[in-house]
Amino acid sequence: MSFLKLSSASALAALILVGCQTNSESIEQARENVDEAKTESQQQIAQAEQEGTAQVREARRVGTENIQEEMKDVKEARLDAESSEDLSEEMKDVREAQRELDESLAQAEKAKAEDVAEAKNEAEERVAAARNRLAETKVEALKNAQNDVMEAEKDLKEEQADVTEAEATLAGAKKKLSETSETDKEAAQGAVKDAEESLAAEKK
Repeated sequence: MSFLKLSSASALAALILVGCQTNSESIEQARENVDEAKTESQQQIAQAEQEGTAQVREARRVGTENIQEEMKDVKEARLDAESSEDLSEEMKDVREAQRELDESLAQAEKAKAEDVAEAKNEAEERVAAARNRLAETKVEALKNAQNDVMEAEKDLKEEQADVTEAEATLAGAKKKLSETSETDKEAAQGAVKDAEESLAAEKK
């Protein structure tokens, strides 16, 4: 194999390696995007749980304060020796406050569960999208690598064909020179020189 073929093959191999490196970087970036999506998803879910827990605690605090206030009224009614009807009314208010607390807690727990579920769904979609993009990037990288190899092989074959043609032209000119009479040798030598220059140009 000539020096041209070796140098051309080396240059094309270098180009393929550059393409492979670019593809590897794209895949690595896609992997990082998946990890980032997972982290963001975990944070989103944790935030939804924290906010939901805070709402439940606030509902319990408000409801408990209302019950305590109503119980205070009941205690005062007993101390003031109010009628059983008035005392019954105060106890009714206590039960109503307890009912409102239970309802508020149930609503807060439901809202928390819905928010957390929504956060999880969004998280799953985000991670799935990142994973799909990673898979697509791998396919694109493989396709690009195959195209680079095919293109490199095509270019190398074309260069080898040009060299082969130039070598054949030079061989033909030399043969013609050897078969030429002394009077025509000058023209034949010029043809050989031209062929040598063409071959040298193809090898650059």
